[in-house]
Amino acid sequence: MGIYSEMKKKWEIYCLMSAIIFIEEISKPTKHIQIKRYKNKTYRCLGFHSLRLKMKDPEFVNKFFEITRYWQERKKISLLGKTFDKPRKENYDGQDKILFSPMWINHVLTKVGKIPNKYSWETSIKRINHLKQYKKIPIDKRKFLLKKLLTNKFLAAGAFIVGMDLEFRGLQNGRPSLCMSEKYKDFLRFMLKIAKKWGWTNNKELSPVSILNSQKRGINASPQFEFRINIKGLQEIHDLAGPLINSHKEKCIKFHVNRSKNYVNKGWKNKENNSKDKILKYLKKNPNSSTTDIQFITNTGGDVVLEHLKQLEVLEKVIKQRRGKRYIWKIK
Repeated sequence: MGIYSEMKKKWEIYCLMSAIIFIEEISKPTKHIQIKRYKNKTYRCLGFHSLRLKMKDPEFVNKFFEITRYWQERKKISLLGKTFDKPRKENYDGQDKILFSPMWINHVLTKVGKIPNKYSWETSIKRINHLKQYKKIPIDKRKFLLKKLLTNKFLAAGAFIVGMDLEFRGLQNGRPSLCMSEKYKDFLRFMLKIAKKWGWTNNKELSPVSILNSQKRGINASPQFEFRINIKGLQEIHDLAGPLINSHKEKCIKFHVNRSKNYVNKGWKNKENNSKDKILKYLKKNPNSSTTDIQFITNTGGDVVLEHLKQLEVLEKVIKQRRGKRYIWKIK
């Protein structure tokens, strides 16, 4: 019984998880001034940015579109952009996107009430208050349905499964952390409270994340904060509400959970030599492989694989090349 299956069965669960998706990934309907011209006259009009889900992950975009369209047709309500009969691919960056009707967030908040992020909440309420083409639905601002995540373990696990498909980092090396900017610090505190409630984290407080590397590369990064999920928590979350939609992330999680269950210490020297041989044999057949790809072959963590690769690089047996945010390895 995965969370995505339940989202298609129960409207309440769809809305709960949609609130998480909205906070973590969907662009906010912030207001802006539009300049329009008509018959040589210029007008300044108040406008709002679109509610848009845009990702490099077509698997998740397609799945969420499918579930949303199901509810749109079943309830006969406006949830998706009028011209969207399927997700679209952007020409300039190749990412997949969905546009939502402004009523989508109105329907979601009508069901769940207040959400635990001030920025997302306030931008949504402003957009709903300025609806013109649609009749807005009243929202009970005293309602807080997301508190169910503190009493319902399955829903809590589902919120983290959704987060792992979207915002979590470190899934490739088995050290998942929810990391977001200061604008979402209140949401992070809420999710940390849930993780602590169910024993899924060892963190007592949020931890600041260094942004020095981003600043050195000229990126105007804002302060970041995070908390981690422990391996026992990752296993329970996955068992309760998995699988993930993203097949690569799902493979990584299952790999690290199984490693944790079946770990046997064979001795450092034995493991090192065996792993290096496996790496070289694999790279001969599979050049341009990532560190994550290689860990599946050696059955070791990413940090251990990276140490082996660095040693092989010193011995001039392998070389690496930068590709985006990661390194690709091949035989020299």
